[in-house]
Amino acid sequence: MRRHKNILFYLLPAVCFFLSASTFAAAQSSEIYLKFAIEFTDKNNPSFSFDKPLAYLSPRAVQRRKNFAIPLTASDFPVNSQYLTGLRPFIEEICVTSKWLNTVLVIAAADNREAMEKLPFVKSVKYVGKSGRPRLLLRRGGKNADEKPPDEKTENPYGFSEFQNRSLNLPPLHAQNYRGEGMLIAVLDGGFTNGDIMPFFDKARHENRILPGYDFVENDDYVYETTAHGSQVLSVMAADIPHVMVGSAPDAAYVCLKTEDNSGEYPAEEMNWVAALEYADSIGADIVNSSLGYTEFSDESLSYNYRHLDGKTSLATRATAFAFQKGMIVVNSVGNEGDTPWKYLDVPADGENVLAVGATDPAGYKTKFSSFGPTADGRIKPDVCALGKEIAVASVYSIKVNATKGTSFSAPLIAGAIACLWQAVPYRSNAEILDAVLRSGDRADRPDNETGYGTPDFAKALEMLR
Repeated sequence: MRRHKNILFYLLPAVCFFLSASTFAAAQSSEIYLKFAIEFTDKNNPSFSFDKPLAYLSPRAVQRRKNFAIPLTASDFPVNSQYLTGLRPFIEEICVTSKWLNTVLVIAAADNREAMEKLPFVKSVKYVGKSGRPRLLLRRGGKNADEKPPDEKTENPYGFSEFQNRSLNLPPLHAQNYRGEGMLIAVLDGGFTNGDIMPFFDKARHENRILPGYDFVENDDYVYETTAHGSQVLSVMAADIPHVMVGSAPDAAYVCLKTEDNSGEYPAEEMNWVAALEYADSIGADIVNSSLGYTEFSDESLSYNYRHLDGKTSLATRATAFAFQKGMIVVNSVGNEGDTPWKYLDVPADGENVLAVGATDPAGYKTKFSSFGPTADGRIKPDVCALGKEIAVASVYSIKVNATKGTSFSAPLIAGAIACLWQAVPYRSNAEILDAVLRSGDRADRPDNETGYGTPDFAKALEMLR
């Protein structure tokens, strides 16, 4: 797996079931435990119905479907709980479930694979990684050794984020009070160290716009650990300290979802990502920002090849198609592999309705590290580009701003801008919003596989939509 580092460096939360102590005692010490993605033959879930959607979706998620005439389908129902019960004699742990893919991620003894495949309700059993325990890296105090502190404030109200916001022609929307109010953005990442105490998010916290997050790796509600990457990504959108740093959507609401397991790099992390995406839908998120990508894994036999980048193969990419059908917009960084032998985008940026974002330098040219398209089936990627070099991010240790690089930070810049745009025209569908963003790009008349449709002009996009 390749994480989109700054060359710097992803309504029904997943639950974790444990078997009895006697079951563990019976296990042989020589047994090898692996992670498997088990797909069921059908949903057949009599516990839920179309006439009672609040049993499995939040009121906000139901309202989104009503607003855009999106029908409820069986894909909205959770997986069959009886099937989960039927698996328990053969597994150690259920990690996460996916209602859209009708799949469950489990930890089980390798020797039990054949027995699980023979169960009448099981369609397939796929090995997706070894079973390890995440290495927890908790918050650290003190100063970041790599930090180069700028002046404390600037004369401009945007502070050190002025250039990146102006590069998208976003200030005209902000001036009309389209700053993301009423929009909910889910941020999928590897961790959010100090995100709960950073002064850059004080206003959002005081206004209860930072919703309780969820950790799909450890199955708990604490996400402010492991890495600062997610906190920096969040700052590009949510920071709000005038004259120091103001994000692209400072008035939006946010939910932080942790999906990356640092005990190894395996497709099992995609299942975490999918579960988080479904959770975002179920609580009514409008936009998802993901600065994560997958191609290479610790077990090379599981790695993706270029032919897999077809928008319909990987677990994560398949889930993005459902997210779009449910009315959401998924924004994903295209990857930082442009100057490596691989050079191509990662999944799920290959998704047909995923807005894949590449990186430009301050002069507006593609950065060397920003990954290239096209997808394996010939579609243009990235879709758009945004500043991804010398971009301002908040320090997680002090009230200071750092300049960094990576498509990890181009994506949230765009995601926040989309929140402002959608706030201005809430009656427009996700497809209409994406279309306007593409057509407003400075290369819309000549899109290519380096910068896509170019850098969007959000004031222009708003004019189109009106």
